[in-house]
Amino acid sequence: MSTATLTPDDIQMSAAQLTVNGTDIGATDGGVKFSPTVTIKPVSVDQLSMPVRHFITQEAAKVTANLTEYNLTKIDSCTPGGTYTLDAGGVKKSIYYGGGQISLTSDYVELVITPLIDGSATLATDNNLKITIFKCVPIKHPDLAFTKDGVRFVPVEFEAIKYSTKAAGKQLYLLGDSTATA
Repeated sequence: MSTATLTPDDIQMSAAQLTVNGTDIGATDGGVKFSPTVTIKPVSVDQLSMPVRHFITQEAAKVTANLTEYNLTKIDSCTPGGTYTLDAGGVKKSIYYGGGQISLTSDYVELVITPLIDGSATLATDNNLKITIFKCVPIKHPDLAFTKDGVRFVPVEFEAIKYSTKAAGKQLYLLGDSTATA
C-alpha cells in the first residue's frame, strides 16, 4: 500500500513584514495577502469537441494589508497621488489628496514580503520564502474608521505592473531567492 510523503518542516505559518522600496511599513492587522491571478483561454477548433491548447491571456498580482501604525510617512508610501509635506522643523507632516495623477515613474514601488519565523517579529533569513513584486502601484486612498473599541487601521492595496527591464516570463513577481541561478 502506498502512502503520501509529508515534509512537516515545509509547512509554513506566520505573519509577514511588508517593505515598500526597502522601507518596512510597520505593524499590520489581519495579515499581508498576496493574490496572483491568471486568465487562461482554451482554444477549440470546429473539428473537435474539446480544447486543443490553452493560452495565458492575462496575469496580475495584488497585495493587500491593514496598516496599524498611523504614521503619515508610511501611509504616503502606500497610497497613490498624495503630496507629502514635512515642515522645516521635522515635526509637522501632511498628505494632500485630490486632483493629481499617478506619475509614470514616481508612484511605482517595489514590494517585498518576508515571512516572520516566530511570535517575536524575527524575520525569516531563508530568501526562498520571500515574495518580490518588482514594480507596482498603490491603488487605494486612506479609508479610516474611528471606533471606541477598535484599533484604527489604514487598508492599503497594490497592483503589480509589467517590469519591462526583466526578461519575458520574469516581469511580474518572484517567489523565492532573487540570487538563484541555473
